[in-house]
Amino acid sequence: MISIEKFWSLSPEILFSHLKTHTNGLTDTQAIKRLQKQQKQNHIRKAWQRDILLLLSQYKSPLIGLLLLAVVLSLAAGEYSDSLIVIIVLLFTGLLGFFQERNAGRAVEKLQALVHINAQVKRAGIVKQVPIHEIVPGDIVLLSAGNIIPADAYILESNDLHVSESVLTGESYPTEKQVGICSENLSLSQVKNAVFQGTSVISGSATVLIVQTGQQTELGKIVSSLETASEETFFEKGIRRFGYLLMRLTLIICLLLVIVNVGLDKPFMDSLLFALALAVGIAPELLPAIVTITLSAGARRMAARKVIVKKLSAIQNMGAITILCCDKTGTLTEGNVEVNSVVGIDGQYSSKTSIYAHWNAVQESGFCNPIDEALRKLTNTDINSWNTKLYKKTGELPYDFIRKRLSIALIIENQQLLITKGAVDNIVACCSYAEEPDGNKVAIDSVRSSLQRQTEQFCSQGLRIIGVCYKPISFDINVSKEQEKEMIFLGFITFVDPPKQGVVESVRRLKETGIALKLISGDNRLVVKHVATQIGLRCQTILTGSDLHHISSQALERKVEQVDVFAEIEPSQKERIIKALQQGGSTVGYLGDGINDANALKASDVGISTENAVDVAREAADFVLLEKNIDVLCEAIVEGRKTFVNTLKYIFVTTSANFGNMFSVAVSSLVLPFLPLLPTQILLTNFLSDIPSLAIASDKVDAELIAKPRKWDMKIIQRFMYVFGVQSSLFDFLTFYILLAIFHTKPKEFRTGWFIESVISEILILLVIRTRHLFFQSLPSSYLIWASLITCSIVFALPYLPFASAFDLYPLSGKLLAAMVGIAILYIVLTEITKRLFVKSIL
Repeated sequence: MISIEKFWSLSPEILFSHLKTHTNGLTDTQAIKRLQKQQKQNHIRKAWQRDILLLLSQYKSPLIGLLLLAVVLSLAAGEYSDSLIVIIVLLFTGLLGFFQERNAGRAVEKLQALVHINAQVKRAGIVKQVPIHEIVPGDIVLLSAGNIIPADAYILESNDLHVSESVLTGESYPTEKQVGICSENLSLSQVKNAVFQGTSVISGSATVLIVQTGQQTELGKIVSSLETASEETFFEKGIRRFGYLLMRLTLIICLLLVIVNVGLDKPFMDSLLFALALAVGIAPELLPAIVTITLSAGARRMAARKVIVKKLSAIQNMGAITILCCDKTGTLTEGNVEVNSVVGIDGQYSSKTSIYAHWNAVQESGFCNPIDEALRKLTNTDINSWNTKLYKKTGELPYDFIRKRLSIALIIENQQLLITKGAVDNIVACCSYAEEPDGNKVAIDSVRSSLQRQTEQFCSQGLRIIGVCYKPISFDINVSKEQEKEMIFLGFITFVDPPKQGVVESVRRLKETGIALKLISGDNRLVVKHVATQIGLRCQTILTGSDLHHISSQALERKVEQVDVFAEIEPSQKERIIKALQQGGSTVGYLGDGINDANALKASDVGISTENAVDVAREAADFVLLEKNIDVLCEAIVEGRKTFVNTLKYIFVTTSANFGNMFSVAVSSLVLPFLPLLPTQILLTNFLSDIPSLAIASDKVDAELIAKPRKWDMKIIQRFMYVFGVQSSLFDFLTFYILLAIFHTKPKEFRTGWFIESVISEILILLVIRTRHLFFQSLPSSYLIWASLITCSIVFALPYLPFASAFDLYPLSGKLLAAMVGIAILYIVLTEITKRLFVKSIL
């Protein structure tokens, strides 16, 4: 049997036969069957399988596992009633989290489908758009500049195809690909007749046959062997540290509780079950569901503001952004680049420069940028007089960010010309001569200073500028970079791209929200300075790509904080600037949509691209803007902050009310002759008090809490827990005193009274803690109000329902109920006072 591991060494006929396909591609039926097989091979789970795993994940906490073990032991000992109630409460808690998290996840999946990356695939002879994760072996795919290559593929047709393989081979220069058969012993960097998953098309086009997908690709083998986890966001790190804190406190309390209770001759099994129930009561078991629900709600609100979230956990990072880096074209400027002037070395209109630049732009096969678009639209009598049939393209040297130029070889009137356009300095560097209006050639050195003056004059006016040169070459010469020398300079072309209307106000709004804007551009420093000045950025110091070559990493870390404008920057330097900002403690967002932005998008804390960006940029981004506008981004940042604040509300309630109540239960269990709450009551308290928390995602947020970037602060959370936890415990002890010393309650009445007071006070505390204002001055969302009212109604009704005895709850007198409500109200009043003092202490 033929092995296709080294498929580049095989002929197209053998591959077509082995993959059971043909030049018209697979039929839809064949593709569906292969996709199902592929998903099974790659262990991609079906929807029902994912649902089961999500449900089981609600019970993955070690504390719940230990509690279930204790329940099993209790059942073995014949204690059926309490054990069954514990199981029922745990089941309902898990189902509540499961349904909320599943619905939230499905909503986000629908939003993310809006920005799926598609490929042009030929199916049954018809070219259609297919999501890249649905491509299968045997598919025929059409590639063009800017495309991500979705799988390992064999090249069937190629037109000046150049591919960036840096992700696979580390090679920074684009690799030329072509049709043919290669030796099977070649390294991947030497294989010229195949393309590989994860690489991207820089220029040209191709038709390819998909051979390997998923984990069978060269990139898939590398990824699976490394088994690296994705990097945590700031919020995920905070959640993990918060979990560790609660785990340490819980273990200490529970171990001491079991040891002391056993020392007091209380039954070991009862003590263990009680301690584990207490641990579950302290643990925020609904936190994963709350986080997912809150994030998905934030994703829906962002979508309504034309921002699609690709990575859900990055929403929190969006709210923490302190610095936004972006290019100017299309973000700060209109992006509709137009030709302003075409001049020769004498500063006058040059028809020949216009014609040659137009030919170069029309024939180049790289990603279409605004400058090429403008040149293709360029029309005049001279250009129109040339019939495109009179010239023929014979070769291309694609643009790269080292040479900063692009060359096209054309046969025109029985001669072959190499026509090059690009950055003026890089064009002049490859020229030995300059052409005067009459066609006379002069040494480039004789006009170098004049060219420099003209360039600076145009750039100081904010005009983008390129140079154009050419030279005749022999027919027998293969076009290569070595040919870009001893060329003839023709002239300049300038372009105008004015700042967007309202961009000054947008930049000001960014500053007001605590975000510094850094302009990173590959354009000439004078052009960038002109635009930066117009929109209000600091331009006293501008760092250029040349400066970065001569500055150490430590010096750059100090410098980047003081500089707003970076010009003449190479793609690799964008990543360096971002990392320097991060080293200084900043949370960096990067907005980019070009091939050269992919690494910077990955390096940033928040990668932001646009709907019309190239595939590689959209794939690297965490967010996709449906409209390239800073105002849209500002709204997304605010939504990120809202999401962060609403998640913290649950954290604060959990660390104060839960911890305080459970600490009180632990202490009182040591001094009272009976358990203050039964394990089932502890779990029921936790379950009911969590119901209103599920509505936090829709809650309103105080304006001052979203005015500045928000970051996780573990010290504040610990202080909050100690201050409000202690206060909660003090009121619990007050409740014990009233129940025992004033009302002389029996154990059943005591537990019922404290159960009601605990749940009601925790619900009311949520309404207080959710805002820095008085709770009635900042009204919660309608969902939160209704969830709180319904839960309170359930709590008051439970002792009077037929099944109340199953939870050991019994009716209370009107006076006792009034006393519990009175304690809760007093608790709220004191919490408001404590809250105001706490807020002042952290501001």
